[in-house]
Amino acid sequence: MNWVSRLDEQASIWIKVHLHHPRLSWMLSRVNRGEVLALFLIPVLLLSERYKPLYVSLPIIMIFAFVTDRLVLVLKKYFSRKRPLISVMGKVDNNPDMKHSFPSAHSANSLVVVTLLVLGFGEMPYFFLFSLFAGVGRLLTLHHFISDILGGWIIGFIMGLLGLFTLKMVQLFIV
Repeated sequence: MNWVSRLDEQASIWIKVHLHHPRLSWMLSRVNRGEVLALFLIPVLLLSERYKPLYVSLPIIMIFAFVTDRLVLVLKKYFSRKRPLISVMGKVDNNPDMKHSFPSAHSANSLVVVTLLVLGFGEMPYFFLFSLFAGVGRLLTLHHFISDILGGWIIGFIMGLLGLFTLKMVQLFIV
């Protein structure tokens, strides 16, 4: 595990020196939110025939996104890993959330939703770019280490597969 921490720290230092910029971080912190993805997804869900009936698709997506978020919060409290903003940039912040870096909730939550959309409802695979952008954005703003992002994606994908299984079971009984 030590080599992972060293790799994470070296990568974050490289990002700090070569890619991190206050204006970019400000912009990404505004755009890289679940609310922004929801503003895009809600019209897609409402207008597309793929998600009919909505009383099945919408609750499954929402429940698995919620359960994923709660699981990630439990894991964050358990691991209590400081964010790169503190450990690499030396930022002092009394916000208790700054002590909780692993795993990335943005990565997990975005991938659980995208996995359900693509594998469960047949959306185009380019929807996975939403999750990729969420993870990269968190790296560039130094809110997460690489292993935080990867851990979030793994959790999100597993939860997405569980959601897909649940969706298929529900569809068997409805159809």
